[in-house]
Amino acid sequence: MNARWPVVLWSLLRREFWEGPGAFKWTPIVIFALTLFFVLFALALGSKFDNEMTYTLDAIRLFADSPIDQRRMVVSGSLFASSVIYFQLMVLILLFYLSSCLYDDRKDRSILFWKSLPVSDTLTVTSKILTACLLAPAIYLAAVIATQLALLIIASLFGLAAGINPFSAFWLPASLPKMWFVMAVGLIVQALWLLPIYAWLVFCSSWAPRVPILVAVTIPATIALVQHVWSLLSVFKLPDFNIGYIILKRLGTGIMPNSIEGRVVGTQSDFSDFQFGEEVFMSLPNVLSYLARVEMWIGIGIALILLAGAVWFRGRATDS
Repeated sequence: MNARWPVVLWSLLRREFWEGPGAFKWTPIVIFALTLFFVLFALALGSKFDNEMTYTLDAIRLFADSPIDQRRMVVSGSLFASSVIYFQLMVLILLFYLSSCLYDDRKDRSILFWKSLPVSDTLTVTSKILTACLLAPAIYLAAVIATQLALLIIASLFGLAAGINPFSAFWLPASLPKMWFVMAVGLIVQALWLLPIYAWLVFCSSWAPRVPILVAVTIPATIALVQHVWSLLSVFKLPDFNIGYIILKRLGTGIMPNSIEGRVVGTQSDFSDFQFGEEVFMSLPNVLSYLARVEMWIGIGIALILLAGAVWFRGRATDS
């Protein structure tokens, strides 16, 4: 690599963005539009049953008079809930994107064109993995921020109609800068946690002759099935170590902060004596704790080996 590699890498990332408008541009926009549509539709539908919004405005006034920790819980929880659909779809889209990112160049034989350019195979593979780990999360996080701001503006309009201070009722409990910072860190840690799965998909995409997503799923699924059958036939129990279980567990383990910290300060059974802590839905220590896990660094090591293999196959590829 020469001194111009950052410029080349940036150009490759831009190429990934422009070649995948559906995944990286239109999907977040559509989710944003649908979220606002259903929120406004629900409000309009509710107004049909709530004459002059009397009960709604009374509920807003009651909410504004509740303790700050309870308001923080409701507002933060609602805003985090609005981000779930974005990040779940993002991971699903990235799985399909990575499984075909190197295969498509071989399929349409554009790999011959890209190999004629002064771009190394290492930079090409790096651009694919950085798109999944940094570019896509940044785009979807921006869409989440826009959605949360829109929801707070809608809530503020109702707050003004109810005669309360929207800033103290909604904006202050939201702790937006802190929330966005924790979400950004969480997305980076999540990318590292999922890196071995991402790298496996890129690796399969670099050599699979047909349908790389099917190859990427079939190989570990077959190994997991053989492990189960062998263990049941030999020792009559499920295996303690199973690759299929490990992959599913890593995919299903959440990274985004979702722990609720609090304490009971009385003996009431209606949870009225429960005080929420300062880290409601925004536990940075909970996110960073993943970096101390041995599984995290083992996964990163495996991912680097798989990516090196993808670079090797990419260097020897011509077409499918």
